Amino acid sequence: MKKILLSIVAATALMTTSFAQGVTIYLDGATTDISGTTQVAAEITADVMNHHVFDFIVNNETGSAQSWMITRLTLNEPAGWSNYLCWGPTPGIGNCYPAQAASEWSTPAENIPMDGAGKLQTYVTAPSGGSATYRYYVSTDGTTFLDSIDVEVNSVLSVDEKPVLTVSVAPNPATSYVNVSANGVNSASITLVDVLGNVVMKETMNGSKSINVSDYKNGIYFLRIESDGVKAITRKIIVRH
Repeated sequence: MKKILLSIVAATALMTTSFAQGVTIYLDGATTDISGTTQVAAEITADVMNHHVFDFIVNNETGSAQSWMITRLTLNEPAGWSNYLCWGPTPGIGNCYPAQAASEWSTPAENIPMDGAGKLQTYVTAPSGGSATYRYYVSTDGTTFLDSIDVEVNSVLSVDEKPVLTVSVAPNPATSYVNVSANGVNSASITLVDVLGNVVMKETMNGSKSINVSDYKNGIYFLRIESDGVKAITRKIIVRH
């Protein structure tokens, strides 16, 4: 009886191995079997819609035609993200299926001819930063899985370009007037303080400003230029009558 059981186990293992060997998964255009691995997509910027992630070629090497579906399992996904896929025999893009709320979902089956292949195209919408991982099973019925590939997608928050503020102060030292100009912003707030931290002037400047320093005491003053969305700049001004 023990020998019979061992024979049954060995035969089952042989059949399982043979069946699994009938499926290989390649990145489109490549020739290396990557089934069972995790493919990490190039980092994307948040707030992308329907971003095309990877195309996979699923080869039928079983020796006969097969009816295969893709079962997509969401392993982790930030709130607000979604994904969809296209699946069908090559050549072509197959049928595309919209994003599904369920964490596990299967496409209808497609006929993959003997020695033929199916193409799996993956897409993601990432309205925010974060990381998501999806598993795509090659399945016969949504519960019997033959092989799989994982896809990891990482998204970073976009960084808005900030205007560059450049400031010119002249003459310096100043006797009666000092001319201030700012490029890169439409308007700026300018504040002049003395060495004790007392505010001696605060005004708004549109492009340029001429400051009358004829009544100021000799000494060092600090001019601070500020504008929304840019880093404030401070310049030292010397008043010398």
